[in-house]
Amino acid sequence: RWAMPRMRTRSLVARAATSDVTSRIQESFSAIRLIKAYGAEDRAQARFEEDSIISFNASFRVRHLIAFVTIIMFTISATFLLGGEFLIALWAFEGRETFASEFIALVGVSFVVWNFAAYDWTKTQFVDSTKAVRSLMGQWLSAQDIAMGLQRVFDILDIEPDIQDDADAIELHGLRQEIRFDQVAFAYQADRPVLADVSFTAKPGMVTAIVGPTGSGKSTLMGLLLRLYDPTAGSISIDGLDLKRYQVESLRRNVAVALQENVLFALSVRDNIRYVAPDASDQQVREAVRVACMDDYVDALPDGLDTLLGDRGGKLSTGQRQRLSIARAVVRDTLVLILDEPTAALDAATEHRVMTNLAEWGRDRAIFLITHRISTIQRADHILYLDEGHIKESGDHESLMALPDGRYRAFVETESNLYRNAEHLTR
Repeated sequence: RWAMPRMRTRSLVARAATSDVTSRIQESFSAIRLIKAYGAEDRAQARFEEDSIISFNASFRVRHLIAFVTIIMFTISATFLLGGEFLIALWAFEGRETFASEFIALVGVSFVVWNFAAYDWTKTQFVDSTKAVRSLMGQWLSAQDIAMGLQRVFDILDIEPDIQDDADAIELHGLRQEIRFDQVAFAYQADRPVLADVSFTAKPGMVTAIVGPTGSGKSTLMGLLLRLYDPTAGSISIDGLDLKRYQVESLRRNVAVALQENVLFALSVRDNIRYVAPDASDQQVREAVRVACMDDYVDALPDGLDTLLGDRGGKLSTGQRQRLSIARAVVRDTLVLILDEPTAALDAATEHRVMTNLAEWGRDRAIFLITHRISTIQRADHILYLDEGHIKESGDHESLMALPDGRYRAFVETESNLYRNAEHLTR
């Protein structure tokens, strides 16, 4: 009654803690782009270490209880047996009456137990002596396997980022004039260029939409702005200084990103929003909620902003997760905002509200949109049509639609037809 309930409770806690560690690892790898973009590596590592310590302590408590119960059981059985022998021997020594059958039974049991124990010990020693070499070899092989596994872990931990600060790198304190891409080229592999001769500028208060077919290099272009990688040719500058002149940490601190994957963590809604800005006040969180049009569903959640989300935000719909990602980018309060397919899962009315709020909020910010949604693209001040790594056309929506055989115009017509067909099928 004392041990079993405690064993069940401690085992359950240990399993849950181990599951948390596994989930944390999976969560971190799934959110690696977000963590890198926001420079949140230290926070992710701290959360993992905290979960690991909790798991270790929970497992230790289970092992401690097992050892304690084993010692207690052995002590009780040995005490009972030795105590019985001592008592009957004492009675016989003092000349008291004893039941012969009881005495014989106890002595017989003791004889059998102790002799069996002696035999078993002798047998065990003999067998162990023949197995010693095999056991040693097996442990040595296991140790080598563990060592190789640990070496792989340490190799990963020792990898230095490809992007490093220059010795004279300075802090970026904001965007005052413009972001300029000047004949930028990039390739993951030397013989397979992803971007070539990309040139454009973006200024505070301007919304720049980057559109084009899948695989045209849109996300890579924004990855270069975050310095997840460096261009293989050309340059990217902010206020006239090359990105390489700025400290990587300060650059990423000035850029907010809402990724297409809508990465969420097993935290409360509030903590998910503040993940990229731990010091954000409740007022700032509420403002981000307003801009992202989250009010309607947040107020309906059981605990509002303090509602705990499941793994990857399992309690929310795709559209709700998307708005939460936008709110997380907004609460960062940076002068550069990158939105990757920000309204793909939103209905037309909600999309209109979100984009209107973002336009108002971003009056003095440079906003980049990567999207296929025509209604979102139309709101942009400047549109870049990217195909096969080249900017084929650029301008606003009206000027690009005026081109008779324009690629952007063909793209808009195709997307509009697909949207109408999809809408017809859902009726």
